[in-house]
Amino acid sequence: MTNTNDELVIAQKVNMMKTVILHEAHAPYHIALDDTPLSDEVMILEKAGQPVAAVVPMAEYRAFQAWRAAEKRQQAPQGEAAIIEREHIAFQQLLPELLKQYPGQVVALHAGQVVAVGQDRMEVWQRARQQFGDAPIYVQTVEYPARVYKMTSRKVVAHVGL
Repeated sequence: MTNTNDELVIAQKVNMMKTVILHEAHAPYHIALDDTPLSDEVMILEKAGQPVAAVVPMAEYRAFQAWRAAEKRQQAPQGEAAIIEREHIAFQQLLPELLKQYPGQVVALHAGQVVAVGQDRMEVWQRARQQFGDAPIYVQTVEYPARVYKMTSRKVVAHVGL
């Protein structure tokens, strides 16, 4: 059976492939399939011999929707953690300038930009949330980083009394 580009083919997967050829119309039309139980079968829609869509029973569609929602919930924390990590890197890069402008204050960053400043972490976070809703917000106190001294040896050379 040959198809032209303006034909829409509906193929039903059963023991043997059932194909119904419908010609596209310029106005909306209804598909009437007399003996095809739409509630039990998966049907593949093809155009010019290529699959373009599937008609599935509502139970399968609802199961797919639930699966997709679960996948989004599972991926959201991973995506949010990556965003917070990027904001932390931006904070580290901005730190020299932030130390000049906001020493000892709390800043909130979103998309690498300072979006709120204040003395209280929760108040700064809440102001940023009001602007950006549920988007991840990075909140940090602007302070000089702790000094780290690297010792070449753990051997005690001398005790000094204080």
